Amino acid sequence: MNSIVLSTFSLLMFILPISGTIALRNVLVSILILTLAVDFFKKRYFFNLFKPNKDLLVTSIALAAFLLYALLHSIYLSHEPTWSLNNFRGHLLYPTIYFFTGILLANFVFKSKTISKKSLITILFCSMFIHVLYMDLVAIDRLWSSGVITRRYGGLIQYITAANYMTNILLAMIISELVYRLRVKKKIMIFPNGVLYLLLIFCIVSTFVEALRLGDIALVFLGIGSATVFLYKNHEYSKSMRRVIATSLIVVLTIPLAYNINMDPRWSKLIETVPMAIDTSSSQHWLDRSLPRPKTENGHGVGGSNYERIAWAMKSLNFIIEDPIGIGYGKDAFGHALEKRYPQYTEKSYRGKNSHSAILSLAVGIGIPGVLLWFMFIYTISKKSIINFKESYNYFAIMTLFVIIGFFGRSFVDANMRDHVFQQYMIILGIGLFFMIKEKNIEHTQE
Repeated sequence: MNSIVLSTFSLLMFILPISGTIALRNVLVSILILTLAVDFFKKRYFFNLFKPNKDLLVTSIALAAFLLYALLHSIYLSHEPTWSLNNFRGHLLYPTIYFFTGILLANFVFKSKTISKKSLITILFCSMFIHVLYMDLVAIDRLWSSGVITRRYGGLIQYITAANYMTNILLAMIISELVYRLRVKKKIMIFPNGVLYLLLIFCIVSTFVEALRLGDIALVFLGIGSATVFLYKNHEYSKSMRRVIATSLIVVLTIPLAYNINMDPRWSKLIETVPMAIDTSSSQHWLDRSLPRPKTENGHGVGGSNYERIAWAMKSLNFIIEDPIGIGYGKDAFGHALEKRYPQYTEKSYRGKNSHSAILSLAVGIGIPGVLLWFMFIYTISKKSIINFKESYNYFAIMTLFVIIGFFGRSFVDANMRDHVFQQYMIILGIGLFFMIKEKNIEHTQE
């Protein structure tokens, strides 16, 4: 059974970010759930999974409350219940299943006498790192053969955004491991220090290849967070050494952004675009690209990602103020809100359009109460991670905190609460949360 669980999980994590693999994903996760469920009930783990784990129970209740509200909203408050229920199933229910699958998998490994949590985390990392390795090797080959620097390339992953989320999760795991080794002198992943640094380099290179501004900005915050975690009550290093290591963490994780600013011409036009994008009443180019672009004082026409993201965010805020209960859950709730409020543009198809902000789309869809319930779920995990980190410098507390804050932070400026990106995040979150809580319980028992 061990080999079935680990091989299925490894293959699932490898194919999860690849587009066009929905059927295979569903087969693999079904096999994994079935195998874990058989073991779970056979060994009667249900007697002690939630009962002694108040933290796990509270987090699960917070997620269930959010899910239940979204379901009831889809049935009774959505302007199109069928549309909302279909989206609810695909973009909320499935990720929740992945979250609890991660918990069951971590419980399976925790109870196993032959598999360690170190092995599971290493398998998790390697299964996703294959994509990074492939991207980097292809980019290096192209640079060597043609002298062209590859940008906005995701390798086997069709959508660059999905590739970048995976890379950032890997970097969060590497940095967590690195900081943990520096402070505790222990390791979770089996790689020696030299290999760990090499993996870090590969992942940094992949961010150059993916070339996503928001992903690079998120890494800057990861650098600041990792430096803070390293410096917290650190009396093991001299003051000068603490400064060198903390600064190095920030600098290394800021390199991708510096490279992106130098290579992406959109940065130079961002400042003058902002006021034009905020003023959505002067031009409706944000609504219909066939309309003339708004122009700056210099006569420069603004548009594209810089303009649309900001304009759509402003309109989303207007929609939320107008309808704080929401139009109905859906990944394209913003498009439905556009269609409802601008009937004169009915010849245009707004369905499928999103606001490029998962949080704003969620608020437009299920309203402010739904967003607050989601925030409560994020808060419960973040709070537990911070408390456990302060109490014991727990690796899984650090990793979970980095992963959840990185994903949550980008959800304000990216539509990431959907599809396989969300599923990947939730299964990793379930694994990290369970191990974090279990390590805390073991330490308290030993005391």
